[in-house]
Amino acid sequence: MAANQGQMAQLVQLLSQTTTGNTQSMQAATEQLRRAETQPGFGLVLLELLRDASVNPGARQAGAIYFKNYVKRQWCIEGAGGVPPSDRQAIKQHLLGLMLQTPKPVQVMLAAGLEEISLTDYPEEWPTLLPEIVQHLKTSQDMMVLKGTMETINTVLLKYRSQARSNQVLKELKYTVTTFQETHLMVFKAAAQRILSGSVQGQELLVHFELMAATLGCFYSLCVIDLPEYFEDHRQQYFEGFLGLLKFHNEVIAGKGEQGLEEQVKGLICECFTLFTDKYQEEFQPFLLPCVKDTWELLVGVDQQDKFDQLVAKGIRFLSSAAMTHWPQSPFEDPNVLSGICEKVVFPNIVLRDSDLELFEDNPLEYVRRDMENADQDTRRRSAMDLVKAMGRLNEAKVTDILVGYVKALIGQAGQSNPEQAERYKDACIYLCIAMAVKGQTVREGVTVVNPNVNIMDFFTSLVTPELTSGKAVTNRSILRASCLKFVTVFRNQLSKEQIGSILPTICKHISVEAPVVHTYAAICLDKLMTVRDKDANNHLVPRYDPQTLRPHLLPVVDPILRIIASSQGIPMNEYLMRTVARIFAFLKQLGGEAGLATLKPLAQIVVAMAANPSNPSFNHNLFEAVACIVKVVVPHQPEAVEGILLPAMAQILEQNVVDFLPYTFQILGLLLDASPTVKPMYQDLFGRLMAEHLWKTQSNVPGLVRLVRAYFGKHAAFQELLRAHMEPLLMRFQFVLSNRKTEGSAFDFLNAMYMYLPVEFYQQHFKTLMTILLTRLQSSKSPKTQRDFVVSSCLLLHRDSTNLLPRVLQEIQVGLLGNLVAGIWPGVLKMSLRLDERKICFMGTAKLMALDDVKQNVQVFSGLCVSLISLLSLLPCAGTKVTDDASDDELEDTSGAAGQDFEVSFAKLKNTDLPGAQHGLAPDVPDLHQAAMTVLKQNFAPLVDRLAQGNPEIQPLAAFISRAR
Repeated sequence: MAANQGQMAQLVQLLSQTTTGNTQSMQAATEQLRRAETQPGFGLVLLELLRDASVNPGARQAGAIYFKNYVKRQWCIEGAGGVPPSDRQAIKQHLLGLMLQTPKPVQVMLAAGLEEISLTDYPEEWPTLLPEIVQHLKTSQDMMVLKGTMETINTVLLKYRSQARSNQVLKELKYTVTTFQETHLMVFKAAAQRILSGSVQGQELLVHFELMAATLGCFYSLCVIDLPEYFEDHRQQYFEGFLGLLKFHNEVIAGKGEQGLEEQVKGLICECFTLFTDKYQEEFQPFLLPCVKDTWELLVGVDQQDKFDQLVAKGIRFLSSAAMTHWPQSPFEDPNVLSGICEKVVFPNIVLRDSDLELFEDNPLEYVRRDMENADQDTRRRSAMDLVKAMGRLNEAKVTDILVGYVKALIGQAGQSNPEQAERYKDACIYLCIAMAVKGQTVREGVTVVNPNVNIMDFFTSLVTPELTSGKAVTNRSILRASCLKFVTVFRNQLSKEQIGSILPTICKHISVEAPVVHTYAAICLDKLMTVRDKDANNHLVPRYDPQTLRPHLLPVVDPILRIIASSQGIPMNEYLMRTVARIFAFLKQLGGEAGLATLKPLAQIVVAMAANPSNPSFNHNLFEAVACIVKVVVPHQPEAVEGILLPAMAQILEQNVVDFLPYTFQILGLLLDASPTVKPMYQDLFGRLMAEHLWKTQSNVPGLVRLVRAYFGKHAAFQELLRAHMEPLLMRFQFVLSNRKTEGSAFDFLNAMYMYLPVEFYQQHFKTLMTILLTRLQSSKSPKTQRDFVVSSCLLLHRDSTNLLPRVLQEIQVGLLGNLVAGIWPGVLKMSLRLDERKICFMGTAKLMALDDVKQNVQVFSGLCVSLISLLSLLPCAGTKVTDDASDDELEDTSGAAGQDFEVSFAKLKNTDLPGAQHGLAPDVPDLHQAAMTVLKQNFAPLVDRLAQGNPEIQPLAAFISRAR
């Protein structure tokens, strides 16, 4: 892997330049590096630089970070523009060995790069990785090498925690377990024996616990989908080690103020207990009682320090899983055990600590995030509430009776305590009520099933309403006020219109209070109330609250919210407040038009202000969602006014290349172009800039760029010359997007937009090349998603094109190719989970195919399509195609903390950048699938299907369906 010294020196210089702090110098160096990274050998030179200990430490660390990002950008690109095959093999050959010998900061970055490569390449395209890891673990006497190697395989195996069970995944896991199982047990036993025997102390003990943490992570990942036979056969040895480690204590590894290795390892063991309780009850049964006993003793033995929070949450999660499971001998049947758990585990962890109140005051954003329904971090309080629900699953009456007694006692104590302590007790009562009462809920619909033994309305009238309407001043310590607002939010479905109406003005007033958590909870409450839906006479879900009725209450809260955001009062860049603004205008639609135009100006000012430091992806998303909601309503009627406000801000973002805002800017511009009756000259000028290659190479830009290009296609009459002149560059961008695994879906969005909006003559001369590119991708990918996207896109073209372009070009490429595709790919896709508009377009396109002589005269192919249509049309009871839910076109997605997981910078599709009616998707001209299917099949295929059905029972449901139309 020797590198040219001149190349090395230049690379060191450029990397050093990126750390100077001089913006201009850093930008110039970064641009040079980005150009260089597409050249063969770049990754190898970079690794050689990282190997060289004589390189300046700053440049070496910058190189490690750059390697991680280089892999993230380039590895997923196949063909031209990505990492060349020879470089890929060399990088994989040297990466692990290099990683194990570099300093810790460099090692962390190389490990992240290795993990990124393993996501796509392990194990099939990286068969040497695991044997190399096993060899290190078997032979190395260096604890740092053992630890680093185990941490590496732990990161590689993490991907299986998020993957669904499939034959491919099971095959990969079987290979991994078979190769790794004996070595894993050997390392686990040796490390556990040394730890528990007391033979390692000090720094050596720390390294052993780091090794153990990675070993436990591997155990979990290898068992998460299926229990390997080897681990089942040796579970006694594993669980003996688990229980021994659970009782182990040493101050060297205990946390000092925050979680330490001891708490981390014990938490990982609790996660393994939970996994077996959830999935492998029979195998876990012999270990149930000792595991429950030791976990109980662990929870009772720790104090209220923050360093134990995650351990307590994971321990309670295990007890919850065990409590909701039927066991031959369950420790949770005994009322004394239930009472003891409530007293010693639930109650201490549901009452707020002093540190929680400090968090409420000093870090309100963190408090809100931890307390939300869909938070990703377990807390003591949420875990305790989950334990209550779990115990109530099988012993509802007993647990409710015990906790109602606690609630009455707490209310009594509140009456005899000082005001601050009384607030804590009442707050705990509200959360106990939520824990007891909620039996079923979804993120979208809220609470759907409640415990009939809990009187929610009594809580509402006796505790919540008096507190919200008391008129007492709200201070930064008004934690009870926030809890009452949360109660209303949680039980929004159960509280009647009249009950909500009685406190709605009060909820709105809380938007203006100074306490950040309180005004945030008031905004969240309003947001969720606008989503409440009930079933009408036709069993359709409709909004419970009338926009006209709520309008006088909702519009006055917009200005206070924007003032709070603009002044950074409370929580800077408060994503929840901005989400409420977006929800208000999405809910009011035309009723918010006039106010929306007035709101657009301050929103545009916030966009410009935030462009200087766009540090909160969720806030950014909700900010642009609010803009989109208003534009969608206002621009068709007042395009000049809207464009006058927004276009300067959008132009500034483009000019300054604000990378976090570009994905949203492209989407907003697409909506503006769609909705404007006249086309501004700036769109002509903008198009050339959109063709810049670097924009398309930034993955997060791609979906927004495709959205904007779709708007140009939709207005093709105004951009006819422009589009014809740029058709080849556009298709080159399409090819690049298609070659990247992370943006492949957007390539098909581009294709669908072209088929939907552009006349065939715009792209006809390029179509053979286009189809060759698609077929090459189809062959190399073999991904079910790629096959689905290809079939849906092809069906769209078949449906919309009257010239039979697709069959003609396939015949030109290869005689018989159409029949092979239809026989090999179509049937599987038509049985997949598809959106309703995809099902419609797949039927219409497939019917076009079936009408072709080549297909109609091939009995085997035609019969296969008939059988597939039965699945597509859901003609068999309980065996139909799964239809994915079509959300309302103004439904907002929750992006809190999760925007842009798959992209270099944040990206999430704005829900409101489509004009009304876009929910019809690819098939706006097919209002009813079954009616269209009956008509088409009856007119074109009835006799043929009848004849085939007589000799093939599988086709009979389709024949019966057609006969109902006669």
